[in-house]
Amino acid sequence: MLAGGRSERFGSDKAVALYRGRKLIDWSIAALEPHCEALLVAGHDHADHPRTSDRPTAGLGPLGGLAGAMQTARAAGFTHILSLPCDTPEVPGALLSQLCRSDGAIVAGCPVIGLWPTDDGERLEQWLAAGRSKSVRAWAEDRRYAAIDAAPILNINHVGDMDAA
Repeated sequence: MLAGGRSERFGSDKAVALYRGRKLIDWSIAALEPHCEALLVAGHDHADHPRTSDRPTAGLGPLGGLAGAMQTARAAGFTHILSLPCDTPEVPGALLSQLCRSDGAIVAGCPVIGLWPTDDGERLEQWLAAGRSKSVRAWAEDRRYAAIDAAPILNINHVGDMDAA
């Protein structure tokens, strides 16, 4: 679960903002639970799931969260992580199942939703430490992960996005 953003466009901590009576972060956790043996939250505290820190340092955006999660998951014996940001409350379970059948893939229209081999965690950390692009799409293209086409996914970046949904 990627939840470490500064929520600048939203104006407050969007992970805990209520969407249809439930915190945004809890929507995403519920979407991940059927597909994951364990859950980590990158960049945000959650009462039910451990937090993992960005690597190699904070402030690197979603890739820093991914690097931290990949390293933490690999140390725990996991071969892959499934990532979902906290601001996408209605991701179809079938799409997450499709990602889980890959060896590394992203959703073309929302590349922070993806399946990532944990073996790439150290390489990603080195990529970020070297000052390379912080774009998730650039990293995925460099690693040649498949890009899965999907229907548009609700992504809440502004308070108005919740009102419009």
